[in-house]
Amino acid sequence: MRRIFLVFFIIAASIYFFLVAAVNDDIKWFRNFSNCDNDKLVKSFEAFDFTYNDVFSTCFSIKFLQSDTALIRQHFASSFSDNLKSETSYYALLSKADRSTLDSFINMIPFDNFDTSYYQDYQDGIDYQFYIHKNKIKKSVRVHSDSVPLVLTKFKNWIVEKKEKLKLHQVDTVIYFESEKYVVPPTVPPPPPIEFKVPKTKNSR
Repeated sequence: MRRIFLVFFIIAASIYFFLVAAVNDDIKWFRNFSNCDNDKLVKSFEAFDFTYNDVFSTCFSIKFLQSDTALIRQHFASSFSDNLKSETSYYALLSKADRSTLDSFINMIPFDNFDTSYYQDYQDGIDYQFYIHKNKIKKSVRVHSDSVPLVLTKFKNWIVEKKEKLKLHQVDTVIYFESEKYVVPPTVPPPPPIEFKVPKTKNSR
C-alpha cells in the first residue's frame, strides 16, 4: 500500500513541476512578446532631422529614421577630409545604444517650449537647426547665438560627435531635410564661360 501511495505521489509531483515549468515559460514568452510589441508601437518622433554649418570645415544635414538608419547629406567638406566629399549623400547605421540616447534626448527636450530662433547678427560662427515632428508638434529651432538653452547645445554636440564616428556609406539618392532652410548657403552657379577674341590690328589681313 505504501509503495502504491509513493508511486502516485511521485507521479503527481512530476506532473505538478511540469505544469509549473510550462506556465513559467508561457509567462516569459508573453512578457517578451509584449515588450517586442510595445517597442514596435512606441515612437519617440514622427520625423527628425538636423543641419549643422561651422562655415570653415563642415556643413551637413542628418535625418534619423524610425529604424536604425540615418541619412546624411554632406553639403560641404573640408579639403583636408579624406573620407567625405562635398555635395554627397551617405547612410549610416546606429547601434542600440545610439538609438536609445537619441530617443532620450527627443523625449526629454521640450521643443514646444522653445523659441523657433535663437539668433544673433554676427558673421560666421556655428549655425544649426533642429526639425522635429512629434505628436502634434511640427517645429524648427534655429541656433546662431551664444545665448541658447543648454540642453540644445548638448544635443547638438552629441549629434555632431556621433556623426563624426559613424561609418558612412555613399548612396546615390535625393534626401529632403526640413532643417536645411537658412543654414545651408544657396548654391552659387558657376560663371558663364568667357569668350576670348583676338583683337584685330592694322597689319592683319
